[in-house]
Amino acid sequence: MASIKDVAAEAGVSVATVSRVLNEHPSVSAEARARVRAAVEALGYRPNAVARSLRTDQTRTLGLVISDVLNPYFTELARSVEEEARALGYSVIIGNADERPDLQDHHVRTLLDRRIDGLLVSPTDGGSPLMLQAARAGTPMVFVDRWIKGVDVPVVRADGQQAVRDLVAHLCGLGHRRLAIIAGPAATTTGSERVRAFRDALAAYGLALPDAYTGQGDF
Repeated sequence: MASIKDVAAEAGVSVATVSRVLNEHPSVSAEARARVRAAVEALGYRPNAVARSLRTDQTRTLGLVISDVLNPYFTELARSVEEEARALGYSVIIGNADERPDLQDHHVRTLLDRRIDGLLVSPTDGGSPLMLQAARAGTPMVFVDRWIKGVDVPVVRADGQQAVRDLVAHLCGLGHRRLAIIAGPAATTTGSERVRAFRDALAAYGLALPDAYTGQGDF
């Protein structure tokens, strides 16, 4: 396997010049840069990712912790995240929390120890002191679909409230007046949000939501 010294010898430049080219440093002439890239291609040289991460403080790796890998929604989400990350030159390490807060925090802790460049999490039920600490420490983090109250990070999700309002409007438009809802787990932010949106949407039509008309289930 070719080393950085082999590339330098092939290109007729110093090891430092090769390093600058590999790290996209601007202080290299176009001619030297072209020779280095040609040598890299000819020798099939691949930089050591671990060594590079120590020099640049970047691993080009993202962490993704999803609530339940058996849920088709999260399976497709993970696939899309991995595809987009790969297109941008990143790898993704995926952890399945299996709807368990302890397993979720285990994955988050492990990913942080691996010095990932960013973290995407679809949280399980309840809070997480670990993620609150990570957010306060400046870890680049995004919540996906669900969120944790009190943790100030961006959230990427569908507008579930508007979807519920549209459903209620459709059913009421058909003349239905006794409407019930089976929502997701009440402890999840998405589950509780949908029930609240359903109740508010019914109230807009002068309808009540009896307790017997509210059910809980898995997503």
